[in-house]
Amino acid sequence: MTLIDVIVPGPWWNPLTYEHEEAVPAGNRVQVPVGPAKRVGFSLGVSSVTSNKSGAYRIRTINKVLDTAAPLPRDLWILSRWIGVNFYCGQGEALRVMSPSQLMKGEEVPPAAPWECLWESRAFKDNYYYFPEDQERHARYLKILQEHPGPAILLFPERALAEFFYSFLETEGVENIFLWPSVGGKKLWEAWNRTRSGEHKIIIGGPGAIFAPLPDPQLILVDEESSPAYRMQAAPLLHIRSIAMQRARIANSSLFLCGRLPSSKVSLYKMPEEHGTSMGNRLIFVDMNRASRPSFPGITSSFPLSDALVRESMSCLKERKAALWILDRKGYAGEITCEECGGTLICHSCGVALRAEEEASRLVCPLCGYSTVFPRECPKCRGLLLSGKRPGLEIVYKVAQALCGEAFPVVEWHAEKNTSKKAFQKVCTVLAGGGIVVGSRAAISLCDAVNVGMVGWIDADAEARKILYRSRFDAYRMVLESAWRGTNPSERKVVIQSRRPGSGWQRGLKYGWKAFWRRELKEREEYGFPPFNMLAEITPPSGKKEALLQYLVDENLTIMDPGGEQNSLWAFIQRPQKLKKALEPWFNISKSREGFPSVSLWID
Repeated sequence: MTLIDVIVPGPWWNPLTYEHEEAVPAGNRVQVPVGPAKRVGFSLGVSSVTSNKSGAYRIRTINKVLDTAAPLPRDLWILSRWIGVNFYCGQGEALRVMSPSQLMKGEEVPPAAPWECLWESRAFKDNYYYFPEDQERHARYLKILQEHPGPAILLFPERALAEFFYSFLETEGVENIFLWPSVGGKKLWEAWNRTRSGEHKIIIGGPGAIFAPLPDPQLILVDEESSPAYRMQAAPLLHIRSIAMQRARIANSSLFLCGRLPSSKVSLYKMPEEHGTSMGNRLIFVDMNRASRPSFPGITSSFPLSDALVRESMSCLKERKAALWILDRKGYAGEITCEECGGTLICHSCGVALRAEEEASRLVCPLCGYSTVFPRECPKCRGLLLSGKRPGLEIVYKVAQALCGEAFPVVEWHAEKNTSKKAFQKVCTVLAGGGIVVGSRAAISLCDAVNVGMVGWIDADAEARKILYRSRFDAYRMVLESAWRGTNPSERKVVIQSRRPGSGWQRGLKYGWKAFWRRELKEREEYGFPPFNMLAEITPPSGKKEALLQYLVDENLTIMDPGGEQNSLWAFIQRPQKLKKALEPWFNISKSREGFPSVSLWID
């Protein structure tokens, strides 16, 4: 019998060893027993443990070999190993994320198309293009495709943007293009098998399309590479742009990183050429301190309503265009406080402030979704004077309604509303003759299909105030996107209501992203924030925080403990391998009953 190492998808990092009558090539799927269950795993080839003559441990037998050839293309197999190491999730979890569920269930895979590996005949080349207008970038992408006629993968941060570019290529007569599914299930499985068989040549899609089993991709392009949409929201929190870069390196492909503005990492190491991001007189700064503030019941601090915001909104309505009023604060009020004891009503699970919704009849946690009726008294001191602070979209909506009257529609648009494709099309129809959209940053997507004449940022400082090292960049990126995304952006006004209009991070809106990054990178370097170091957020198993903290300190790692009720630790990483080596004992399958930590990386 031959000993075979098998990687079984799960939170553990180590492979499991099994017996089989002959060697199983690396990459082939096998069915193996894990505890009382049968699981599908991937062979890593003959084990480095050559025998178990002493009988020191029990070795079980592989139930079945499922493949005669590896189902994953060679570059994806190598990529899965790289992801497991560099994102602290293990190769098994990487394979789970990369693969359709049917592959992990052991379903039969049709034969792959024969192809000649040309990696050795070409060299990896990275390219950088940044243009503010979508149409200009899309025209450049078409030219890139014409100059690189081989198999290609083009990634977009949103499905809608991928669909828009796909339609553009269709009108240009580009053949053999395929729009990668945004959902799993049968549709993804069919697309996966057709692509693996060589049926598709050019793959266009959202971030998940990077795992398309395209044989020998010769071109990989990432649009809006600085977008946070490329950072997965579910565990193991991979960063798709970094993965796209690594896949291009493995296959010696031509890599194109593109967008409106570069990420911090690209700015630090490449600082590419900037093209026309200045907005000129389209950009209007307003001092919030001088704006009027309409009052509302139960709210101690109302929102600013500047003359410029009203003027530009009315101008849009007169021209039958839409105006966007953006405030990333849902509900009636973002915070409820007691006037007698000064306490804030918080979620008992998350420890964050509850917001008031439905005209202050309910309280909702913005993190976990916990909901309860608005209390009659303060739960701490029993005081009766509860008031709202930081007015939300429900109040902004009322102001917009008063401004429009019956003449124009007012639409509320944010992620917690129905933002389906059908709802999107309905809203576009409603706004065809003009109107006001009150919403979060999600409302910017309406620029793709609606003639937006003005975008008003009700509180432009709000995003930059968030407790995260990259909050200023997030605020800057969103305002820049609102100015240039979609149709007719050169005619669109952008109103910035701020307590310090035109200063700090907002200077970049006047002078371009090079000016923004020079200032931002200087400050990040002083504190050691990404891209100068990586940040790892480590969430220990329940009840293991103190033990893990002490262990990592003993391993000479720089660890920060936020304290309080937060069950997480933070580490500055200069050498990723050092943290990996330190964490390996915590990710052994023997720890299954205790639970495993989880690691989230922040790289730029």
